[in-house]
Amino acid sequence: MKKEEFIKHACEQVLRFTQVKKWDDLSEELKVQLGFNMGAMALGLNLSKEDGFLALSNAREGKISMEKFHKHIRVITLSYKITVDEGKVLRPF
Repeated sequence: MKKEEFIKHACEQVLRFTQVKKWDDLSEELKVQLGFNMGAMALGLNLSKEDGFLALSNAREGKISMEKFHKHIRVITLSYKITVDEGKVLRPF
């Protein structure tokens, strides 16, 4: 898998897992997967601490809603011109 494909996959997974209403709606396994994919996305796109780790932490702590976090990730994917597969984002988990 090429780096670009890996980053796109990470973005799709973060978008997929952030569609829940609140952090605690995710199972422990999905929380780990979300964290891993957010890290891969942040590293691959060279995101700032604020756009990556702090955004995830704020969602986890309830400082921002999952909806706001999801929109934040959408803005990042658009700004980096990453075309996500909406079918993969909307896939149930």
